[in-house]
Amino acid sequence: MDVMQTPLVYLKGVGPDRARLLKEELNLQTFQDLLHFFPNRYIDRSRFYAIRELPQNNSEIQIKGKITSVSFITQQRGKRMVAQFEDESGTMELVWFRGHQWIRDLIKINESYVVFGRLNWFKGKASIPHPEFELEATFQQSTKMLFYPIYSSTEKLVNKGLSQKVIQKIMVNLLETKTTPFSETLPQALRDQYKLISKDYALRQIHFPESQQLLSRAQMRLKFEEFFYMQMQLVLKNLQRKQKI
Repeated sequence: MDVMQTPLVYLKGVGPDRARLLKEELNLQTFQDLLHFFPNRYIDRSRFYAIRELPQNNSEIQIKGKITSVSFITQQRGKRMVAQFEDESGTMELVWFRGHQWIRDLIKINESYVVFGRLNWFKGKASIPHPEFELEATFQQSTKMLFYPIYSSTEKLVNKGLSQKVIQKIMVNLLETKTTPFSETLPQALRDQYKLISKDYALRQIHFPESQQLLSRAQMRLKFEEFFYMQMQLVLKNLQRKQKI
Protein backbone atom coordinates (compact mmCIF):
# COMPACT_ATOMS: atom_id res chain seq x y z
CA MET A 1 0.00 0.00 0.00
CA ASP A 2 1.15 3.53 -0.77
CA VAL A 3 2.42 5.03 2.49
CA MET A 4 0.48 8.23 1.78
CA GLN A 5 -2.79 6.29 2.08
CA THR A 6 -1.94 5.35 5.67
CA PRO A 7 -4.58 6.46 8.21
CA LEU A 8 -3.49 9.46 10.30
CA VAL A 9 -3.87 7.48 13.51
CA TYR A 10 -0.50 5.85 12.69
CA LEU A 11 1.40 9.13 12.24
CA LYS A 12 3.78 10.07 15.06
CA GLY A 13 2.14 12.69 17.29
CA VAL A 14 -1.44 11.90 16.26
CA GLY A 15 -2.93 8.76 17.81
CA PRO A 16 -6.62 7.77 18.07
CA ASP A 17 -8.04 10.87 19.78
CA ARG A 18 -6.32 13.43 17.56
CA ALA A 19 -7.05 11.36 14.45
CA ARG A 20 -10.75 11.40 15.33
CA LEU A 21 -10.69 15.17 15.89
CA LEU A 22 -8.87 15.84 12.62
CA LYS A 23 -11.43 13.75 10.77
CA GLU A 24 -14.44 15.36 12.44
CA GLU A 25 -13.23 18.96 12.28
CA LEU A 26 -11.14 19.11 9.08
CA ASN A 27 -12.04 15.91 7.19
CA LEU A 28 -8.40 14.79 7.29
CA GLN A 29 -8.10 11.01 7.37
CA THR A 30 -4.86 9.93 5.65
CA PHE A 31 -1.25 11.04 5.25
CA GLN A 32 -2.23 12.23 1.77
CA ASP A 33 -5.05 14.40 3.14
CA LEU A 34 -2.69 16.03 5.61
CA LEU A 35 0.01 16.58 2.98
CA HIS A 36 -2.42 18.59 0.85
CA PHE A 37 -3.76 20.54 3.82
CA PHE A 38 -1.82 23.67 2.88
CA PRO A 39 -1.31 26.68 5.17
CA ASN A 40 -3.68 29.58 4.57
CA ARG A 41 -1.07 32.15 5.63
CA TYR A 42 2.42 32.52 7.08
CA ILE A 43 3.92 34.50 9.94
CA ASP A 44 7.11 36.30 8.96
CA ARG A 45 9.59 35.79 11.80
CA SER A 46 12.45 37.37 9.87
CA ARG A 47 11.50 40.93 10.89
CA PHE A 48 12.07 42.69 14.20
CA TYR A 49 10.08 45.82 15.06
CA ALA A 50 11.23 48.77 17.15
CA ILE A 51 8.66 49.60 19.83
CA ARG A 52 8.15 53.13 18.50
CA GLU A 53 7.43 51.68 15.03
CA LEU A 54 4.80 49.12 16.06
CA PRO A 55 1.84 48.91 13.65
CA GLN A 56 -1.40 50.40 14.96
CA ASN A 57 -3.31 47.14 14.71
CA ASN A 58 -3.53 43.69 16.30
CA SER A 59 -0.96 41.98 14.10
CA GLU A 60 1.64 39.48 15.27
CA ILE A 61 5.03 41.08 15.79
CA GLN A 62 8.54 40.25 16.95
CA ILE A 63 10.72 42.53 19.08
CA LYS A 64 14.09 42.46 20.84
CA GLY A 65 14.92 44.11 24.15
CA LYS A 66 15.06 43.70 27.92
CA ILE A 67 12.53 42.94 30.64
CA THR A 68 13.31 45.58 33.26
CA SER A 69 10.72 44.75 35.93
CA VAL A 70 7.82 42.46 36.82
CA SER A 71 4.78 43.33 38.94
CA PHE A 72 1.49 41.71 39.95
CA ILE A 73 -1.75 43.68 39.69
CA THR A 74 -4.89 42.61 41.54
CA GLN A 75 -8.11 42.48 39.50
CA GLN A 76 -11.74 41.68 40.25
CA ARG A 77 -10.98 38.10 39.32
CA GLY A 78 -7.51 37.06 40.40
CA LYS A 79 -4.51 39.06 39.25
CA ARG A 80 -2.35 39.65 36.22
CA MET A 81 1.42 39.72 35.87
CA VAL A 82 2.91 42.65 33.96
CA ALA A 83 6.49 42.83 32.71
CA GLN A 84 7.96 46.12 31.53
CA PHE A 85 9.80 45.56 28.27
CA GLU A 86 12.07 48.10 26.61
CA ASP A 87 14.30 48.53 23.60
CA GLU A 88 16.31 51.53 22.44
CA SER A 89 13.18 53.22 21.08
CA GLY A 90 10.64 52.85 23.88
CA THR A 91 8.79 50.69 26.41
CA MET A 92 5.70 48.49 26.44
CA GLU A 93 4.03 45.85 28.59
CA LEU A 94 3.99 42.06 28.38
CA VAL A 95 0.95 40.67 30.19
CA TRP A 96 -0.01 37.28 31.60
CA PHE A 97 -3.39 36.43 33.13
CA ARG A 98 -2.47 32.86 34.10
CA GLY A 99 0.60 30.73 34.73
CA HIS A 100 2.18 33.57 36.69
CA GLN A 101 4.55 31.69 38.94
CA TRP A 102 6.30 29.41 36.48
CA ILE A 103 6.58 32.24 33.95
CA ARG A 104 8.01 34.58 36.60
CA ASP A 105 10.60 31.95 37.47
CA LEU A 106 11.73 31.90 33.84
CA ILE A 107 12.22 35.66 33.52
CA LYS A 108 15.68 37.13 34.04
CA ILE A 109 15.60 40.86 34.67
CA ASN A 110 17.72 43.04 32.34
CA GLU A 111 18.64 40.11 30.08
CA SER A 112 18.10 40.46 26.32
CA TYR A 113 15.01 38.64 25.01
CA VAL A 114 13.31 37.96 21.71
CA VAL A 115 9.54 38.34 22.17
CA PHE A 116 6.79 37.31 19.77
CA GLY A 117 3.03 37.71 20.03
CA ARG A 118 -0.14 39.53 18.98
CA LEU A 119 -0.36 43.23 19.71
CA ASN A 120 -3.12 44.63 21.88
CA TRP A 121 -3.83 48.37 21.98
CA PHE A 122 -5.68 50.10 24.84
CA LYS A 123 -5.90 53.88 25.21
CA GLY A 124 -2.98 54.32 22.84
CA LYS A 125 -0.67 51.93 24.69
CA ALA A 126 0.61 48.68 23.22
CA SER A 127 0.95 45.38 25.06
CA ILE A 128 1.35 41.71 24.18
CA PRO A 129 -0.79 39.25 26.16
CA HIS A 130 0.81 35.85 26.80
CA PRO A 131 3.78 36.34 24.45
CA GLU A 132 6.35 33.76 23.46
CA PHE A 133 9.75 34.81 24.78
CA GLU A 134 13.26 33.44 24.61
CA LEU A 135 16.66 34.67 25.68
CA GLU A 136 18.30 36.31 22.68
CA ALA A 137 21.45 34.23 23.18
CA THR A 138 19.39 31.02 22.99
CA PHE A 139 17.45 32.34 20.01
CA GLN A 140 20.65 33.07 18.10
CA GLN A 141 22.01 29.58 18.72
CA SER A 142 18.91 27.70 17.61
CA THR A 143 17.74 27.06 14.05
CA LYS A 144 14.57 29.03 13.44
CA MET A 145 12.02 28.96 10.65
CA LEU A 146 11.65 32.38 9.07
CA PHE A 147 8.10 31.72 7.88
CA TYR A 148 5.76 29.90 10.24
CA PRO A 149 2.80 28.16 8.55
CA ILE A 150 -0.68 28.87 9.90
CA TYR A 151 -3.34 26.26 9.12
CA SER A 152 -7.12 26.45 9.15
CA SER A 153 -8.42 25.31 12.51
CA THR A 154 -11.48 25.29 14.74
CA GLU A 155 -12.20 26.30 18.31
CA LYS A 156 -12.70 22.66 19.24
CA LEU A 157 -9.26 21.67 17.94
CA VAL A 158 -7.60 24.47 19.90
CA ASN A 159 -9.51 23.61 23.08
CA LYS A 160 -8.46 19.97 22.72
CA GLY A 161 -4.78 20.90 22.49
CA LEU A 162 -4.31 20.85 18.72
CA SER A 163 -2.72 24.29 18.56
CA GLN A 164 -0.82 25.66 15.58
CA LYS A 165 2.44 24.49 17.17
CA VAL A 166 1.10 20.96 17.49
CA ILE A 167 -0.19 20.91 13.90
CA GLN A 168 3.17 22.23 12.68
CA LYS A 169 4.97 19.46 14.58
CA ILE A 170 2.64 16.81 13.15
CA MET A 171 3.34 18.17 9.67
CA VAL A 172 7.09 17.94 10.32
CA ASN A 173 6.61 14.31 11.36
CA LEU A 174 4.70 13.64 8.14
CA LEU A 175 7.42 15.09 5.92
CA GLU A 176 10.10 13.20 7.84
CA THR A 177 8.14 9.97 7.39
CA LYS A 178 8.46 10.31 3.60
CA THR A 179 12.15 9.51 3.19
CA THR A 180 11.89 9.19 -0.60
CA PRO A 181 10.78 12.04 -2.89
CA PHE A 182 7.08 12.54 -3.53
CA SER A 183 6.14 11.26 -6.97
CA GLU A 184 6.55 13.72 -9.83
CA THR A 185 3.32 14.44 -11.72
CA LEU A 186 4.47 16.75 -14.51
CA PRO A 187 6.68 15.85 -17.49
CA GLN A 188 10.27 17.07 -17.24
CA ALA A 189 9.94 18.95 -20.54
CA LEU A 190 6.97 20.90 -19.21
CA ARG A 191 8.78 21.71 -15.97
CA ASP A 192 11.82 22.89 -17.92
CA GLN A 193 9.71 25.02 -20.22
CA TYR A 194 8.01 26.88 -17.38
CA LYS A 195 10.94 26.70 -14.93
CA LEU A 196 8.92 24.78 -12.33
CA ILE A 197 10.45 23.20 -9.25
CA SER A 198 9.89 19.50 -8.51
CA LYS A 199 6.69 18.25 -6.88
CA ASP A 200 8.65 17.03 -3.86
CA TYR A 201 10.39 20.37 -3.32
CA ALA A 202 7.15 22.30 -3.83
CA LEU A 203 5.28 20.26 -1.21
CA ARG A 204 8.04 20.70 1.35
CA GLN A 205 8.41 24.43 0.68
CA ILE A 206 4.65 25.10 0.77
CA HIS A 207 4.57 23.87 4.36
CA PHE A 208 7.91 25.19 5.60
CA PRO A 209 9.28 27.79 3.17
CA GLU A 210 12.90 28.76 3.51
CA SER A 211 12.31 32.15 1.87
CA GLN A 212 9.58 34.25 0.29
CA GLN A 213 10.99 33.45 -3.14
CA LEU A 214 10.83 29.69 -2.58
CA LEU A 215 7.32 30.01 -1.18
CA SER A 216 6.25 31.85 -4.34
CA ARG A 217 7.83 29.17 -6.53
CA ALA A 218 6.12 26.40 -4.57
CA GLN A 219 2.74 28.14 -4.89
CA MET A 220 3.29 28.67 -8.61
CA ARG A 221 4.22 25.02 -9.17
CA LEU A 222 1.18 23.66 -7.32
CA LYS A 223 -1.26 26.12 -8.90
CA PHE A 224 0.16 25.37 -12.35
CA GLU A 225 -0.34 21.64 -11.79
CA GLU A 226 -3.92 22.14 -10.63
CA PHE A 227 -4.74 24.32 -13.64
CA PHE A 228 -2.92 21.97 -16.04
CA TYR A 229 -4.94 18.92 -15.02
CA MET A 230 -8.19 20.87 -15.03
CA GLN A 231 -7.46 21.80 -18.64
CA MET A 232 -6.59 18.19 -19.45
CA GLN A 233 -9.93 17.03 -18.06
CA LEU A 234 -11.77 19.56 -20.21
CA VAL A 235 -9.89 18.38 -23.30
CA LEU A 236 -10.74 14.74 -22.55
CA LYS A 237 -14.42 15.57 -22.03
CA ASN A 238 -14.52 17.41 -25.35
CA LEU A 239 -12.92 14.44 -27.11
CA GLN A 240 -15.39 12.02 -25.54
CA ARG A 241 -18.29 14.26 -26.56
CA LYS A 242 -17.07 14.38 -30.16
CA GLN A 243 -16.69 10.59 -30.28
CA LYS A 244 -20.35 10.19 -29.30
CA ILE A 245 -21.55 12.44 -32.09
